[in-house]
Amino acid sequence: SDMDDAGGLFKRLARELAAKGIASLRINFRGEGDAKRTDIASTFATRLEDTASAHAWLAEQRGVNASRLGVLGFSLGASTAIETGAQYPDWFKTMAVWSSPSGDQFAMFMADETAQKAMRDGKATEDVPGWKKITTKREFYESFRGIDLDKSLAKYPGAFLTVRGTKDMLAQHDEVFLKIAPGEPKEKLIIEGADHIFHVFDGEKGQAAQVIEATVAWFGRTL
Repeated sequence: SDMDDAGGLFKRLARELAAKGIASLRINFRGEGDAKRTDIASTFATRLEDTASAHAWLAEQRGVNASRLGVLGFSLGASTAIETGAQYPDWFKTMAVWSSPSGDQFAMFMADETAQKAMRDGKATEDVPGWKKITTKREFYESFRGIDLDKSLAKYPGAFLTVRGTKDMLAQHDEVFLKIAPGEPKEKLIIEGADHIFHVFDGEKGQAAQVIEATVAWFGRTL
């Protein structure tokens, strides 16, 4: 994805955070950050490295209190946030994840036909409805070996919010997340009828506004 994300969700969130006096930083991950890019060259390792670089830059900015930083991850970004929180448990005071994967990440991907084809042939292309065609490579999937988000979340000590729709294509794992997460407060928001991207392309019929409002309120309480 890119720093604005599907339907401009992150751009909208940044506006609402700013209105509440909360500064935010959106980033493009190398190898995937161009919204028009179809050939994905990132790996989970490069995502983690880019997140670390973003954290280092942000912590050095004038007016930023490095002890009061939060992180938000959406889908694969949630995997990135959770794993970063595990590797650097003192970085984030609070975390919010939208439509997060869970458990063994390599095993999760290997249940998908596109991933199976990429592992077999070196790369595979998938037409994602409502978005674009994307080509992923064997190296991308290989980079998730050994990543278990349940084990990683157990190492993150800060506040934790998980948001998911009842129609998400990923497992409804949020109750398990709350049992695993050691920090406080920890909460879940389950949105009835929402899909993986909260029907962001459906205008007012979608649930994006609800997700943004809840997330802004969360960071307002926990930062």
